[in-house]
Amino acid sequence: MHIPDGFLSLQVCALTYAVTALFWIFGFRGVRRAFDERHVPLLSLFTAMFFAAQMMNYPVIGGTTAHLLGGPVLALLLGPYGGLVSMTVILLLQALIFGDGGLSTLGANVLNMGIVGVFIPYLTFVIFVKVTNSRRGLYAGVFIGSFLGDLLAAVSAGFQLGLSVPVFQYGIQLAVAAMAIHHSIIGIAEGVVTSTIMAVIAKSRPDLLALPKAAPSLLGVWSYPSRGS
Repeated sequence: MHIPDGFLSLQVCALTYAVTALFWIFGFRGVRRAFDERHVPLLSLFTAMFFAAQMMNYPVIGGTTAHLLGGPVLALLLGPYGGLVSMTVILLLQALIFGDGGLSTLGANVLNMGIVGVFIPYLTFVIFVKVTNSRRGLYAGVFIGSFLGDLLAAVSAGFQLGLSVPVFQYGIQLAVAAMAIHHSIIGIAEGVVTSTIMAVIAKSRPDLLALPKAAPSLLGVWSYPSRGS
């Protein structure tokens, strides 16, 4: 899903940077307020893990790629602001070291994978947990949120590419369809992986699920259900 330099028009690059910059401002402030020394190893661990996971990708259309995002796990454990900061670090390092993505398109890539791909899963988690107040509901939210996060992040990338014609050679219809189809499949895999990680952590390190989350007050903070099956 990494969009390289030269694939988006200057207008789309500028707009996506502007939107992403607003989230960066609130995101870094939220992380400073909510995080303490307990978050540092967790943030580093998952940033490194998904940095590596995102390097395993395959081509989709015109030079763009498809891969697991990792955003749902980051959102679940760190909150959406924490996930945004982690994903920004991942995408910046990938662009600078490996040329995977680009600097002119960093705003777009962070918007897709660090905002849509993180905030949508988190919001879904919160809704499912509050409505069901059960662990079964939580896992349903994990899977559905992961799927929706991947799918909508891909659709967002497709729109950005399609709006960049003639810089990008394919229009919105083809770009969105190609990204959505591939990431519908990857979204299922993301849901399975995220649910598995969640189950392992809940069994072996449930204390990690109780750490403070860096999240907007509007979205609220989810907590691991104490009852229900």
